[in-house]
Formats: sequence, structure tokens, C-alpha cells
Amino acid sequence: MVGPVDGMMEKYGLSPLPGEGGYFRFISSFGENSGCIYYLITSESHSKAHMLDNDEVWFFLEGSDAVQLVCDPETGRVERRILNRDNRFSLVERNLIQTTFLSEGGDYALFSTVMSPRYREEDYHGAEPSWTGLFPVLEGHV
Repeated sequence: MVGPVDGMMEKYGLSPLPGEGGYFRFISSFGENSGCIYYLITSESHSKAHMLDNDEVWFFLEGSDAVQLVCDPETGRVERRILNRDNRFSLVERNLIQTTFLSEGGDYALFSTVMSPRYREEDYHGAEPSWTGLFPVLEGHV
């Protein structure tokens, strides 16, 4: 029997996203080198803490409620956002630390994310050991 996560992966042709976690598929480029992906998190694989050199816009499409933590290393501010049917949009500005995971008891959440300019591997910065010291809330998400 195919479960909801397997069905989503098959339906959207998703593959594991190395480093960050979760599953993705590039959808398209548009405009001045912008890009869009599908992105799926599950109870076993979520978006680990990372930082990007460019802004990223998240759109909740379906599934369980998700928590997105956005941490500002310059100010020490931590923002906890809930992404779900009632809160479908999140802008994560460049150079902020972000992690996105399911609320307790959730099985999956499907998003689309948009970046402009389009994502490049060199724009991704994985978790640094100092991040959990600055932001204990990131423990378990690096």
C-alpha cells in the first residue's frame, strides 16, 4: 500500500535534497534567472538549519502544519512561523538562519519555494556549530 508521502513523491517526481534534507524537484526558471521548486518535508526528513545568500519565498501547498524558525545572527531575534492552510506564505530574507519541520504528529507538508536569482549550490550555507550556541531553539535541527 502506498502511503501519502510515497504518493506525493511519486506524483511530483521528488528526489532527496542532499545536505538540507527533505525532497524536491525543480519546476522552472522564469524572469531574470528566477527559479521555483516543489519541496516536501516528512516526519523523517525536514529542512535542516541553513542560510542562503538570497531571499526565499515559501508557499504552503498541502499537508500537515509546519513550523519554520527564522533566526537573525545580527540581532539575536528568533521568529517562529506556522505554515499551514491559514498561513500559506513566508519570506525568509537572505543571510537569516532557517529551518522548517512538521508540527508534532504531522506526516508531510508540501511547499513551493521561489528564489531570485535562482538557487545555486554556492548560495547554500549549512549549519555551523556556533548556531546552536547562539540559538538553542535550533538544537535537533542542524
